[in-house]
Order: sequence, then C-alpha cells, then structure tokens
Amino acid sequence: MNAALVLIGLLVLGQADNTAKKAPEPAEVAAAAAKNEELAVKVRALVKQLDANQSAQRDTAEKDLVGLGSDVLPLLPVVNNRTPAEVRNRLARVRAALLKIAVEAATKPATVSLDGEMLTSEAFKKISEQTGNKFVDYRARFNQEDDPKLSDPKIKVSLKNVTFWEAVDTVLDAAEFSLYDYDDEAEALAYTAREANAIKRTGHAFYAGLFRLEPSRIEAVRNLKNTSSSSLRLTVDAAWEPRVRPIVLQQPLADVTAKDESGNSLTFDGAQGEPEVPVEGTNAGVEIDFMLNAPTRSVKKIASLKGKLMATVLGRVETFEFPDLDKAKQVEQERGGVTVIVDECRKNGEIFDVSMRVRFDKATNALESHRGWIFNNECYLLDPKGNRIEQAGIEAELQDVNEVGLSYKFDLGDAKSAAGYKYVYKTPAAIIRIPVEFELTDIDLP
Repeated sequence: MNAALVLIGLLVLGQADNTAKKAPEPAEVAAAAAKNEELAVKVRALVKQLDANQSAQRDTAEKDLVGLGSDVLPLLPVVNNRTPAEVRNRLARVRAALLKIAVEAATKPATVSLDGEMLTSEAFKKISEQTGNKFVDYRARFNQEDDPKLSDPKIKVSLKNVTFWEAVDTVLDAAEFSLYDYDDEAEALAYTAREANAIKRTGHAFYAGLFRLEPSRIEAVRNLKNTSSSSLRLTVDAAWEPRVRPIVLQQPLADVTAKDESGNSLTFDGAQGEPEVPVEGTNAGVEIDFMLNAPTRSVKKIASLKGKLMATVLGRVETFEFPDLDKAKQVEQERGGVTVIVDECRKNGEIFDVSMRVRFDKATNALESHRGWIFNNECYLLDPKGNRIEQAGIEAELQDVNEVGLSYKFDLGDAKSAAGYKYVYKTPAAIIRIPVEFELTDIDLP
C-alpha cells in the first residue's frame, strides 16, 4: 500500500484497472479549466490590490486571498527583486496562512457517511468522493474476475461520520474483499477477493485518525538453555490514508506500555530505544515490530498495548519554475518553508547538468537518515515549444541537515545551449510530524 502527504488526493475511483485510469470527459476537463481560470483571474486582481494606495484595500485583499483557501497556492505569483516590499510581505503572510490551512486539511482524518443498499463499486466511489482516497481493483491480476459472485457484489451498509478506515473495513467485509499490501499504486489502495479462512477486518484494528493499526503476527522464542533470553515479537500492520505521504514512522519505546490479562506489566527489549520504520516507494502501509521479553507460560494474552507513534509526513507539493535556464545562476525561489536554488546549468559533453539545492526551514530529520524521498521529486525541462523533457539522471552533490544539493542530467540532443528552456521542479513545501496514539487489546499469545 502507499504515502505520502501530500496531500489533497484526486477524487477518482477505480472499479477495475481500466476504469481507475479512465480519462475525464472533455466536458469535465473544459469545466475544470474554466473554473481554474476564473479563480486565477480573481487571484491576479487581489494580488494587484495588495499594492493599492489605501491600507484598508490592501488588508481586504490579503484577507480575501486567504479566504479563497489553499487551492490558490499554486496561483500566487513568484516573488522576485521587482516585487514591491509591501506586496512581498503580504504574499508571505498569505502563503503561510494558506499552507497552514493545507496542512490542517491534510492531517485531519476524513470521515464517511454511507447508507442503504448499493454496489460495492458505488460504495468505493462514494468513499473516494468524500475522502480524496482512491481505490484500484487488482482482482484481474490474480485471475479472480471470472467468478460472477465477485464481479460487483451488492452490499448494505449504514455508516454516519465514521473514519475512513472504519468505512473501508466495513465495505471490504460486506463484499468479502481484502486489501493487497504490495501494490504499486500511488495515492491509492488496491483490493482483491478475500482469501479462504481470512478473518474479517472489522473488530481487529485500532483507528487512530489517519492511521489504522492491527496486530498481524506474534512469535515467541524460548532459549531452552537460558530462560532469561526468551523473547516475544509482535508485528503490527500500520496503514494510513493514501492521500498522505509519510516517509518514516518512529516508535519511542519509552512511550509504550503493555499489560497481560491480570494487569501485570510486560517488559520490552531495549525499552529506551526509538526504532524507525522507513516508508519505501508508494506503500501506504508498513510493519512495526515490538520486541518484548517473553512472559511466563501462564500468561495467555497481551490484554493491552498502548503507545504513540511519530509520523513524519510530507506536505503540499509546490511547483518552482525557472525560465531562461541558460541565464539562471544562483537564482532562488522561496515559498511555504522551502527554498529552491538553481546554481547553474552547464554543458558537460552531450549532457546538460542543472545544479540546484533544496533548503527547508524545518526538515524535522527528514533529510538525514531518510532523504531518499527527495530523489523521487518531479523534475523536468520545457523546451522553447513547450515540449516536456524528462531528466536522464540524478546525482547528489550536498547533504546537510536541512539542505540537499542535486545535479540533474538532461539530454537536449543537438542543442548548443539551454537558451529558451524552462526548468521545472516540484517538491513538498512542508515536512510535518504527526503523533499517532493507539491501544491494541486482547492479543492472544502463541
């Protein structure tokens, strides 16, 4: 399953692989474009008003821009040396306010309401529309689509303002479906038919805001020569709404407590540690292992396991554009807590190297041991005709606590220079830490 944080997902549903990727109708595209242009016109007028003669007009424009919501973030102009100081300061405040709104929206758990009898595909569609989380049908990949019973079961549900995960589990159980944990879908969950003898998902998980935690495996190891070294490994599946993009989960063991059915405390192996679980690729879930010292054989279950995870999540993606690439030297743009600097573009044989840096105001450790995510940021060139040219390679040049230096390689064919080319770079503009409190109960020991 995947991440990531960014953070407002597309309202798209996949009833099957082909429908999940179905292109929008021309009328829908035209309507969306018209709506976006209308918003852009309004933003340009308000930005112009930020430099009005009267202070009251400037205050009103600033307030109205914030009132439009975080959708206007990509429509705000880039600040440069020609931007008036008054406009620059007000735009900075507007960006900060809108970024805060975007972060709050992204980290707020979605809720779902469903009622009545409906096809499973309709239930998934309604969940997607209400939460921004997508679904993809993987049954064809496992030759499960031929069973008429599994095609599109009709289910009956009654849910009012429940969490996303509670709604998903209810629908999956009603349709006898399951999630596939190893999909490669970005910002989506893949589902399959449920395996024989698999237990229901409802009643076995803890819902913690954006997250769902469920014990999945427990293993006891007893050293027959030395009873003091016997151990117990509890594996917990942690999943999150796919519209967000975590890059690492940390589990401070000092914040975890466990008790048996008699109320006695169970101890942890390395209780002062803080294990980290990196999130790889597009996964929307990971496994977290809790290592306990094995209790006596009279203990039959872990009655309660309480803890608090810290999830480091990537925020809203911002787009940075640098025209006239051949003239871009030490050019920087800043917005929403991140600064992108293009140091230079130089021709190296048949390849053009674009040296750049990405600097965060607060990277919250995300650029130290778990910086791999930054190599997945979108980066490309637009030639003078607007054609997109993908990067042909990437090389790390600088690694610091809050800053990374990168060199992107581009093959421009017979071009003698990068004159007329535009450099486009996209990166999350904020890195957020979210606490995830949980309690798992009644876990039977082997």
